[in-house]
Amino acid sequence: MDKQAPMRFISLPLLGTSILLTLCGGMSAVAQGQGFSSQTPRRKVVPNIILILGDDLGNDMLSGYGEAPNPPCTPNIDQLAAEGVLFRNAYTNPTCSPTRAQVLTGRHGFRTGVGFPISPSTTALALSELILPEALLGYDSSAIGKWHLSNNTQGPTGPNQSGFVHYAGSLRGAVPDYYSWQKVIDGQMSVSTTYATTDTADEAIIAMQNMQPPWFLYVSFNAPHVPAHVPPANLCPCPSGFCTNLGTNSSVADRIKAATEAMDTELGRIMTALDAIDPDALVVFLGDNGTAQQATQSPYDPSHAKGTVYEQGINVPLIIKGPMVRNYECDALVSSSDLFATFVDLAGGNATAEDSVSLVPYFTPGTPSLRSMVYAEIFTPNGPGPYTRHDRCLRSAQYKLIRTLTGQDEFYDLLADPLETQDLFPGLTPSSAGWAEYQALVAELIAMGVG
Repeated sequence: MDKQAPMRFISLPLLGTSILLTLCGGMSAVAQGQGFSSQTPRRKVVPNIILILGDDLGNDMLSGYGEAPNPPCTPNIDQLAAEGVLFRNAYTNPTCSPTRAQVLTGRHGFRTGVGFPISPSTTALALSELILPEALLGYDSSAIGKWHLSNNTQGPTGPNQSGFVHYAGSLRGAVPDYYSWQKVIDGQMSVSTTYATTDTADEAIIAMQNMQPPWFLYVSFNAPHVPAHVPPANLCPCPSGFCTNLGTNSSVADRIKAATEAMDTELGRIMTALDAIDPDALVVFLGDNGTAQQATQSPYDPSHAKGTVYEQGINVPLIIKGPMVRNYECDALVSSSDLFATFVDLAGGNATAEDSVSLVPYFTPGTPSLRSMVYAEIFTPNGPGPYTRHDRCLRSAQYKLIRTLTGQDEFYDLLADPLETQDLFPGLTPSSAGWAEYQALVAELIAMGVG
């Protein structure tokens, strides 16, 4: 595979046939409390960009989303939300590798062949795919932390072969032990005994210090993905937090929340270093999928969590902060695939991807939703198919369709039933409320080629 091949240039249709009239929401309570200035946001011509992923981190794990009681203490993520735009309706795929592939390529899994977590022996993200560090022409680049897009055929140089100038982290889906794990630095393998979350922060700071601007830094924490190991005591941010008060018989759920708090502490250290290097960098924080079943809390249903295309599995935190970004909450439908077009837009590039729409218009309030529908999926095996499992979902502003290979459709009114407890499909008829919307969602799946 020749990574110097000419760049793909393709059209960028919007998903869906209509434009929503709903505007992104007004100023959040946090923003109002901060007394945000009405001064026109500044925009760097070519900004440095840092994208940070939390692993198995749903909206229920962050107090800023207010969707579940007793979340972990995350003051640094809360601070990002207090300074940037918080997206309420951000969607991604329900497991690790498909989300990472979608973020880096701007393309859905049925196009890249990545619909399920990659193992050493299964199909990986093809090296021929154009990914963000290649699309951001003129940018230096580093990937730090969890990779989970390579297999044994690509070997330890997979991240570098894919397009990143520098890589340091763990290649596989989960470290076996946060205190003893196989580390790869640009193809060189060793065993690290540094707490994995701390190592990711260390390497991210080193990368920021060494890259030449403009740069793109992709930071993917392993936390709070299992194994749920107790974090170092010095990473516990709050006297009343889970990390500080773990007992000898603490639950897996409490240890996952403690790992989230430790990740937040290390994220704060990255932000402090970034402020010294470039306070005008664009910062994006994203959850790669919903919270794991072991840590899912009421009112959420564990059977609707990570690994499913229900809301708890795919509706994730997305926060963007930068000098060109106003502080408010946005209700527009967005996809993790949209980060590709967003970063290319900010970098002044021309590369496009068919499933990606720039989020830059949402950096200030008042922009109508650019998507009428948003899509997510999980399938096995990886590759072009045929699939033994293919769960697809498509939602509009109000309704959501779930379609599988083996069962009947499911159809939900998310405005009336956000927890998806009442499936409307069994009683759906042409005279039912939502019938036209159901037909439109089915037609869109068929038009996409996944119906």
